[in-house]
Amino acid sequence: MNPIIMPPYSTLEVHMVESYGPYDYETTNKEAVRYSNHVYPQPAPFETEGSDAYFPEVVNYEGEGLPSDTATLDKPPASRICGLSKRIFYIVLSVGLVVVIGAIVGGVVGGILGGQHHTLKHANDSQEDPSGIPNANSTSSSPPNENVLSISKLASSNITDDNGYVHRFVFFQDTYNAIIERRWDSQNRTWITSNITETMKGSATPVNPLPGAPLAVASCSYNTVFETHLWFTVPDNYVSAVCLYHADKEPDGWEYDTRYTGALQTYPGSQLAATWQRCWSEYCIGNWVLAYQTPERDINVANASYWDNPSKVVGGRDVAANSSLGIIPQLNGLGTDRLVLISETPDSQTSSSMQKTTYLNEWEPDGLLIEGLPPPSPNLQFAVMLMENFTQTMFLTLRPNGTVSALWWGGHFTSIPSVDFRGGPSVNFTAISAGEDSVFYGISGDEVLQYEPDPLDLFSFTYVSRVYP
Repeated sequence: MNPIIMPPYSTLEVHMVESYGPYDYETTNKEAVRYSNHVYPQPAPFETEGSDAYFPEVVNYEGEGLPSDTATLDKPPASRICGLSKRIFYIVLSVGLVVVIGAIVGGVVGGILGGQHHTLKHANDSQEDPSGIPNANSTSSSPPNENVLSISKLASSNITDDNGYVHRFVFFQDTYNAIIERRWDSQNRTWITSNITETMKGSATPVNPLPGAPLAVASCSYNTVFETHLWFTVPDNYVSAVCLYHADKEPDGWEYDTRYTGALQTYPGSQLAATWQRCWSEYCIGNWVLAYQTPERDINVANASYWDNPSKVVGGRDVAANSSLGIIPQLNGLGTDRLVLISETPDSQTSSSMQKTTYLNEWEPDGLLIEGLPPPSPNLQFAVMLMENFTQTMFLTLRPNGTVSALWWGGHFTSIPSVDFRGGPSVNFTAISAGEDSVFYGISGDEVLQYEPDPLDLFSFTYVSRVYP
């Protein structure tokens, strides 16, 4: 098959873009606008029954006749073995057998108990947290990570400043569970690290994320506003947030975000997705939007204008537990105030699908996108990449085996069963992220890597750089 030729894509965030006109959903294809986390084993301890070895007493009763007045005194002497009477010989033999059997059984029991201790220790190392997140210190055959938490999630965002410089932000957790930010701008073209947890260590509200906590980020660049908001979950399963109010000029000025935190309780292990929703009018900044799963398993969307009163978008019966999530703005005429939410269909023993819900004036189900996915699991993750100034969209799925499949829309749908990652190291992803600037990020092994779509081959991404370490 000849490669599909794609026009060069823009990495600039666009506030107002040229529209290709409204779509007729009745007669054309609808516009399609994501710990692999390792599957941590939970080996059951090697259990043995409490067995007290039963060694039957050895009794050798020599059937001698009872004394009798008629017994003669001149009966032949009793036969002997090894110089001992038969009775004494068999008593000595029985005692010896008991000692030998005891030694053998003692060795076997000791070996079993030693194996049981080793297995119990491995089970304790590998057990899951009560929240449903695997233990970050789980042992495995491969060397432990030194840079990136093995069950870390990944989030990314970008803004363009007044001078036209692109700023990119990538977030993940290190092996101490701290939230790490890597930032890059097109002016100095270098990656710089910020430890957000360490930066806020002395504040009244320190950052305390769950190990492997879901991460969701959104950035806004509108007139003189350059903000970045990062959401994550804490041990009581509530959503917490930090933000940069001047992301371009004060990149280390992280603050606790009191406006968009503390009110939203999640289903244990819930994923998060966030975006900045533009206004239909050019005179307002827009809204911060966050999608999450409630304790009742509903998918709710909280909007900055009514953060404490979120909307139920997908009912709990219509979505998988711990569903993968993604949310993005989409073209609506000349503006980008339409939203698309992707989530995972209900639990199944055999498969699941990526389902789409669209918002214009209200949230409405909008069909299935990628079908035939593996059954729901924490290792199945979604991401969405916007391309060509919001006119093309790529829906991405990280499968539990570490590969990525996709569905591209650019006037029609094209299925991509497996994305080919060209150049760079061999990869087996455990987390992925993508955004509005046509850039893909993935955690593979102990590294965070960056890729871009190949403009000459829709089915391939090309390696750009190692983001971390």
